Amino acid sequence: MIKGLNKKVMFAYFILLLLFPIFYITNSSAVPLNRGVGSYTVTTIAGSGMKGLLDGYQDRAQFNWPTGVAIDRKGNFYIADFANNVIRRINSNGEVTTFVGSGHAAFGDGKGRKAHLKGPDNIAIGSDGSLYVADADNFRIRKVVSDGSINTIAGSGIKGYKDGSAKTARFAYPTGVAVDKDDNVYVADRGSHTIRKIMPDGNVSTIAGNGFPGYADGKSNMTHFKEPISVAVDHAGNVYVADSGNNSIRKIMPDGTVTTLAGNQQHGYKDGTGKDALFAWPTGIAVDGAGNIYLCDSQNSRIRRITADGVVSTVAGISIPGFADGPGYSAQFNFPTGIEVDKAGNIYVADSGNNRIRKVSQGGILQATLSVAGANVE
Repeated sequence: MIKGLNKKVMFAYFILLLLFPIFYITNSSAVPLNRGVGSYTVTTIAGSGMKGLLDGYQDRAQFNWPTGVAIDRKGNFYIADFANNVIRRINSNGEVTTFVGSGHAAFGDGKGRKAHLKGPDNIAIGSDGSLYVADADNFRIRKVVSDGSINTIAGSGIKGYKDGSAKTARFAYPTGVAVDKDDNVYVADRGSHTIRKIMPDGNVSTIAGNGFPGYADGKSNMTHFKEPISVAVDHAGNVYVADSGNNSIRKIMPDGTVTTLAGNQQHGYKDGTGKDALFAWPTGIAVDGAGNIYLCDSQNSRIRRITADGVVSTVAGISIPGFADGPGYSAQFNFPTGIEVDKAGNIYVADSGNNRIRKVSQGGILQATLSVAGANVE
């Protein structure tokens, strides 16, 4: 207790402390949620919120900074559990198990928990159901088949930037991965500021960026990115990039032309159209069948949407990091980084700072459910 303060003054001070968060949320120009996208509800499908490596059902399970999420055609969820160095699986009953990885930060191909990963950052599902992993701290791209066996499809394990064959190519912290309908693999190579492509035969090439950080649209190697963290690909072969260091969302067309869909390098928060919108370190990115883009706006603790015509709106989250389920306009996230969307428009989020997996669904019914309508396999 501070001596000498009048009791009435102390009481008024206490009331201000209670009311300040409410005042901030309701009055800050950085907070309002654009409700034009419809009503969304946020629920938690897995994770207790405690940091750890523990299998179990739904909120009994523990994660340690989950960063990627993917869904197979059977409705199983796969989670890149970054700091635990494992891939987790959540079945339709809500049971969380460790699918691949020993939990030790190392490298080694093998089966199931005998294999080793080091900072698996993101995952994607191929046409045959195989799982592709951006094994960031091993500087490799790995592939996991249905029985849990893992092998390396590209990367020598030496940090660097080099195109070429699967065994000689080099990556510098590959953090994002996406797979198209022909099983070409696209990689956001954060450390080299490039977007790479791995052909089914293992050959690695650069489709955008030139190894130097910066910002420039244009053709292929004349373009610049700055710490691109995540990629997604649509059925037409367009690649979408969360260009995190530039606070922008970029698009790479099949002919190699790079354009900016939204954001203008400025760090901030604002809904709007195209370059009028603002982001703060956008990370996870996904695209649905209608061409809508969903992304984790990590430092804004929000989930955003970009329509096919470039209109940016906020789906869920407020400016204050935290944990709260409920309506999208009041729900809280804490540095969300991984995202996936199913055919019904349900959004699944790796909420890294909360060590939880969240679901954002249209409608106002607060009910945690694992039922999915099939993933948008890129």
